[in-house]
Amino acid sequence: APRFSITHILYYLGGMIAIGAMSLFMNLGWERFGPWALFSIAVAYAIGCVLASRSLAARGLPLPAGILATLAIVLVPLATWALQSAFGWWPPGGAAEHYRAYHTHIDWRWISLEVVTLVAAVIGLWRLRHPFMVMPLAVTLWYMSMDLARMIVFADRPGWNEWQYYRDFSLVFGLGMLAVAVWVDVRARRSYAEGRDFAFWLYLFGTLTFWSGLTMQHSGSELGKFIYLLINLALVAVGAVLGRRVFAVFGGVGIALYLGHLSYR
Repeated sequence: APRFSITHILYYLGGMIAIGAMSLFMNLGWERFGPWALFSIAVAYAIGCVLASRSLAARGLPLPAGILATLAIVLVPLATWALQSAFGWWPPGGAAEHYRAYHTHIDWRWISLEVVTLVAAVIGLWRLRHPFMVMPLAVTLWYMSMDLARMIVFADRPGWNEWQYYRDFSLVFGLGMLAVAVWVDVRARRSYAEGRDFAFWLYLFGTLTFWSGLTMQHSGSELGKFIYLLINLALVAVGAVLGRRVFAVFGGVGIALYLGHLSYR
């Protein structure tokens, strides 16, 4: 069972270093191999990770099995980008010409990578059923909320408030992610979960997306700020009912921000 121990810390530390190596730490040196070589490397690593994950799960080691399965999902956007680049399907222009910008720049071109990653994550969860595999799915949804907003915005329209649009889009998209998290949570508890938490990462990034959009509202009236306090109190209450600390943490930060506003005024 998951617990805070040296063994588990080493498992997750090693897994996160490997995940970072194939995502955040990607640089131009990797791209010098060429798109076909990158595609081959990503696919080979992914196949190896899936085979090793299945072997470890069969030996009763679900934690490292889940971490390796997650690494396989993380490799999907790299393989997709390399394949599109190899066939000349990748739209040119901007920082998105290089895969290293996938985790640092908001751009509509990433949508295709995110859709393929979501499909791969759903299939992987259906076949392997490791809760940690929800992490790249939740992160991808978070990325998609920003990239979708950038794709459909018309920043050059007269009178268009781009900042307000991004803020409100984040709030609504976060609510959608939370609805999905609740659905996954209820379904998992009623069926195959067996004590495993499949909804944690969806709750985390859904709350982050919703709460960020809510906090950036910057209402000029005291009534609006008081409503912000009530919403954060409701988050704490929902966290207590659902047994989810993430609601209490963000709600507590929101309450502290409101009290700080009162103290400053």
